Amino acid sequence: MKNKLPTALCALIAAALVAFGLLYGTWSGYREDRARVDELLTMENGLLDVLSYRAADGLNLSVVAKRHLPAADEDLLALEQYGRKLQQAAEVRAFTSLDHAVAEAFEAVSARLKENASFQQSQRDQRYLDMLTADFNSLRASDVVAAYNQAAEEFNNRLDAPLSGDLATLLGIEKCPLYQ
Repeated sequence: MKNKLPTALCALIAAALVAFGLLYGTWSGYREDRARVDELLTMENGLLDVLSYRAADGLNLSVVAKRHLPAADEDLLALEQYGRKLQQAAEVRAFTSLDHAVAEAFEAVSARLKENASFQQSQRDQRYLDMLTADFNSLRASDVVAAYNQAAEEFNNRLDAPLSGDLATLLGIEKCPLYQ
């Protein structure tokens, strides 16, 4: 005598397996896609490194500026403070605001230096400022920044998809923050 499962129980088991496969597949697929975007952030010479280099350029400028500006100069202190915070920041949203603060302080200190008489007499410091400014600006325009933003935007667009994106969001997958 064969034991046969009722048809309704078989349909219920099949539906549970399909639901599990759909949920697990959605979650793991979006998790892997998010990991690829996060890799652009943390890989060697990724976005974190680029921002760390920009912070280092700001801190290097502060060393030069200390030779010509008072140690209590507000712009100089802001450049050092924001540069250190940028090097220690842990999330993209903080990077954006801190990087903008470093850029503003960098520009302010550069302008103050160019007006300073002792700085105008130092050819070495003028060349160093030119080199730091070029490096600082080229890092902002780096392909890494554009690649991260493009990958994050594409991921976020997939996460906005009506069915699978909503399901992934319910399963705890979050959008990638853009670096603006």
